[in-house]
Amino acid sequence: MKAELITAALAAAIGIPGLWLATPEPVLQTETAAIAAATIRYRPIGNFHQGGKSVVPPEQMRQVAAFEIMKHHVSHAEYAACVADGGCKRADANPADDSLPQTHVSWHDATAYAQWYSKKTGQPWRLPDEAEWQLAAAEIFGDASVETDSTDPAQRWLRQYARGVTLRGLPGPAQDPKSEPGTNSNGLSGLGGNIWEWTAGCMQNGELREDGSLTFGAPYCSARITGGRHRAVVIDFIRDASVGGCAVGLPPDYLGFRLVKEG
Repeated sequence: MKAELITAALAAAIGIPGLWLATPEPVLQTETAAIAAATIRYRPIGNFHQGGKSVVPPEQMRQVAAFEIMKHHVSHAEYAACVADGGCKRADANPADDSLPQTHVSWHDATAYAQWYSKKTGQPWRLPDEAEWQLAAAEIFGDASVETDSTDPAQRWLRQYARGVTLRGLPGPAQDPKSEPGTNSNGLSGLGGNIWEWTAGCMQNGELREDGSLTFGAPYCSARITGGRHRAVVIDFIRDASVGGCAVGLPPDYLGFRLVKEG
C-alpha cells in the first residue's frame, strides 16, 4: 500500500502522465482498534466562572459510546496521496521517511484529509472528539490540569506548565517528531512521544453552579483540543504550535492526527 501511495504521489508531483495513468488508484487500508463503550472521568477545558470569578471546572463522569480508531498516525505517504489528488494542502514540513507520521498540519488540514479519505474508502471517517481520544489513549493519556485542589486558575496553570515541562522531557527546542515504540493497552501506536494529535473537541465556556454542576455556553471552536502527554488547546489554523498559537496549556511539539471510523 505504501509503495502505491508513494508512486502515485511522485508521479503527480513530477508530472509524468503515463506513469500516473499506469498506476492504479491507491489501495487505502487501515488497521483500526475497537474501543469498547465506557464511562470516564473527564474535565472540560476552557473558561468557567462562578459568581463573576474564574474557576476550575470539576471532573465529570462522561459516557463514551463504542468506536473504531486508527491504530497508527496518518503517515506522510498517506497524506501525500491526498495532496496529489487535490484533496489536501501541502504540509509545511515532511518527515524524512514516508512511513513516519505526517506532522505540521492544522486542524483544517486533518479535517480535509478525513473528508478525502471518506470519499476514497466509501466509509465515513472523522477526527475523534476529546473524550474518545482520552478513552483510546488509556494509560498514555495525560492531563496536566487535574493534580491540584486549587480553584484558582492561575495556580492551576502554573502547575499545568510545570507538570507539562516534566512530561515533555525536552530541555531545549523540540527534537524531531518521534512516536514511542510499542502500543498501549488498546493497541494504538505512536502515543507518548512528542507528537500531539488533533481532536474535534472545542474550547468550552460555562458557569459553575453552587451545587457543583456546570452550565455550558457556546463553545469556542476556533480553538481545538489536542491530546498527547498533556492536553492543550491550539488555534485551528496553526500547523506548528511550538512557535505560537497555543491557546491553553504548554504548546505541543508536533501536531499529527488519526481518524475514527463512523458506524
